Order: sequence, then structure tokens, then C-alpha cells
Amino acid sequence: MLVLPMARAQVRLPELPSTPSPTLPALPVDDAVRGARGTADGALRGVNDYARRVDALLRAERRRVDVTPAGDAMRRGEYLALDASEDMLARARAAGFDVVRHEADAFAPSIAQLRDTRARAPARGMRALRDAMPGATIEYHHLYLAAAPAASTDTVTTATPSRLRVGLVDGGVDGGVALSRVSIRRHGCGGRVVPQRHGTQVASRLTAGASGELFAADVWCGTRAGGDTLGVIDALRWLARERVPVINLSLVGPDNAALKRTVDALTSRGFVLVAAAGNDGPAAPPRYPAAYPAVIAVGALDARRRPLPESASGAHLDFCADGIVARDARGTSFAAPIVANAIARDLVDVATPSPARAAQALRRLERIAVDVAAPGRDARCGTGAIAGDPAPSR
Repeated sequence: MLVLPMARAQVRLPELPSTPSPTLPALPVDDAVRGARGTADGALRGVNDYARRVDALLRAERRRVDVTPAGDAMRRGEYLALDASEDMLARARAAGFDVVRHEADAFAPSIAQLRDTRARAPARGMRALRDAMPGATIEYHHLYLAAAPAASTDTVTTATPSRLRVGLVDGGVDGGVALSRVSIRRHGCGGRVVPQRHGTQVASRLTAGASGELFAADVWCGTRAGGDTLGVIDALRWLARERVPVINLSLVGPDNAALKRTVDALTSRGFVLVAAAGNDGPAAPPRYPAAYPAVIAVGALDARRRPLPESASGAHLDFCADGIVARDARGTSFAAPIVANAIARDLVDVATPSPARAAQALRRLERIAVDVAAPGRDARCGTGAIAGDPAPSR
């Protein structure tokens, strides 16, 4: 559920001058209900999608990956401590933990990365740290997974050219035909370019054939065990330093205090964060970062403007958009960049992110959103559906 200064998505905003809406037909309630049920294969795809992928990751990367008591993927033997004093870190060392890294900046809290030298199970390691550092905020070093599979072939998206300045936290991006009009600024992987289909497909929808700059942070670097909490935070810090006003995150994982503090620091300064809601179906618990109040959470629709059966549901959903790239690539990963693109088109002249301009862009997005079920806000699609390539408002 979106909460930003001057804009709260769960509150009906005052009427503003009308803006032409994209031609998305509103569906009768019965059709929307049938669409939510979906086909058998679609429904099965959404059941425990996150848990299945965590299990597959654990089996493939057991030396580097472990699972928390809540069932979330984490870096094996690694924990994060927020705002830890030197005395606290000394006690952690005495309890058998190495301090791998300890730093902070204006866009994130002080974070210490701790590694267990005694190979304790996650719950035991967490207890040992909490005993050694009473009063400190300790988190598992979580891993975040792509919010949808990638197709076997990349899809080229075309749209009316417009100069965008957008950020992406995902896998590596291939600057081929789909991104030929965009100048790509890269971050991560020690300067190496490691293209991945998921990142490339999300980037294609994020830029929608536009010209401009894409700031692409690769948090996986071609490995299955990438996408950890510190990698995502480092990417967000980089995008904040570059003053990129709109950032897309098509990845999902658990709540994490270090990530939330970073998200809050950026959104309070006017950065707009858009995230995929996840593909575990409407009965699943919320996934993060989409479920943080200040982040725009996006669900996915099929070609008939019905919610995909696997698309997440909940009060935190803000918008929905087309989530199908190809037969073997569908999900909220591909819906989120459509919404991010729509916001970025309203912020093309923003040199420095500001809460006022962010709020203005979000109000416009609410005006062009189209109901796809019963009138008003709902748990499957939030305020409504956003069509691709909406014309910028001036």
C-alpha cells in the first residue's frame, strides 16, 4: 500500500481536471471472478511459487544458501546488525562472528555484515547474536528472488519515444535491439556485464522503446545465489546518489529491517519505488519490498484484463498491469515496469527527486487507472489497471 508525502493511495483524492484514460474495458464482476480463478495450469503456477524456488535454490547452492525458520532464503551463516556500536561488534566477535563489513551513508542505516565462524543453524546463530548484542536489530542476510521466470526468447517492446531517466534493480541487461534507444549506466558485478533474460525483459518494458538513460543495477551477476539484502541496498544507494527519480524492483523476498530503512530514506526524499507484488496467489502472505507502505505494489493481468491467478493480493496492492510477455514468461515482474514507465514519463524533467513532484505523478496515475472489476479499490488490482505507454501529462 502506497504511502508517500502528500499522497496516500488508500484515500480517495480530491477531484482534479480530467485526463483521458487508456481504453481498457471494465469487466463485469462475474468475469473478474472467473479470471481470478484462471486456468488450472495458471493456478498451480501461483501456489507456493516462492517456496518452490527457495527449495530449488537451496538444493542447487547448498554451500552458499540456507533457509530461515520462516522459510526464506538467506546467505549461509550471515546476519545483518543495524546501528551496532563498536562494543556490540566486539561482543559479536567474541561469540564467534566475523565482521565482514560495517558502513553507512545518507540513504541507509549503519549496517554490519556478520558471518558465523561456527556453522550454527540459522535459528541458533540468531539467538547467539541477540544474546551477544542485546537491544540491537539483527536480521538474517536474506536473498531476494526474481518475481517471475524469464522467457526463452526476449520480447521487443515498442512505444512512442520519450526521454526517460529510470532505475532498475534486477539481473544484468543486454543492450540489444529492445534497448537500442537507451543509454545504459551499469552498476554491480565488479564492472562485468552479465546479461540475463529476466533483467533484459523487465528493462525492455521499463523503457518501452523510449530514449533516455537506464540506470541498471545487477544484483545477481549471473549467479543463482545473488540478490542478497546488501546487494539490493547497495543498488538503491547508487541510484539515490545518481538522483534517479523512479526505480523498478521486480524481485521478492521477506521483510528486512535494513531494507525497509533504506526504502524509507529514499521515498521520504521523493524517490518513487515500484515493485512486483509476487506470484504466490491471492492467499499468500505479502512479499517485500512491494509490501512496504511507501512502495508502489503492482499486480499482474492477463490479455483479457483479468488478474493472473498467481498474482498476489492484499490491501497493499496499488495498481495492476499486463503481466504476460510470452507463454513461458508471465507474472508481476513484467507488470511492475509498465507502472514505473508511466510514472517516469511524468518526471522526465526532474533533475532532483522531490516529494511534491512524486505525489503529483502518483495522483495522475490514479486518475488514469481503470477499474477491471467492481468500481473502487480492490485487493487484486488496487486502484486499477495501467495501460502501457500512457502519454505524459503537462
